[in-house]
Amino acid sequence: MEETNKLKNHVEKIIDLHEKKDFKKLSAHISETEIKAETWFTEKRFYEVCEAIEKEIGNITSLNYILTLNRKSTELTLWKATYSKTDDEVLWNVIFEKNTHKIKLMHINWEQI
Repeated sequence: MEETNKLKNHVEKIIDLHEKKDFKKLSAHISETEIKAETWFTEKRFYEVCEAIEKEIGNITSLNYILTLNRKSTELTLWKATYSKTDDEVLWNVIFEKNTHKIKLMHINWEQI
């Protein structure tokens, strides 16, 4: 239970850094492997995603933890969020390396227009 609360607090902080568009601080939480790969987490891509989110669905108005899936080497957390420009619920998932709690992947899913 305590581990789950720590992980939830960690993810809330990460989603808040994303919401604040703080690439530098968020980078400290990303797996070195992902940073070196320069696939999904690059500064350019980060700001493009932030702009798209803000333009299409606005800012987070609520964030609720759903569950954590424990896997062999990762933990996948699922979150339900609401945003200021839509009545739709939005799904966030953040995947961590189990041994470091560094982010392996994060994804936000909303119905894009």
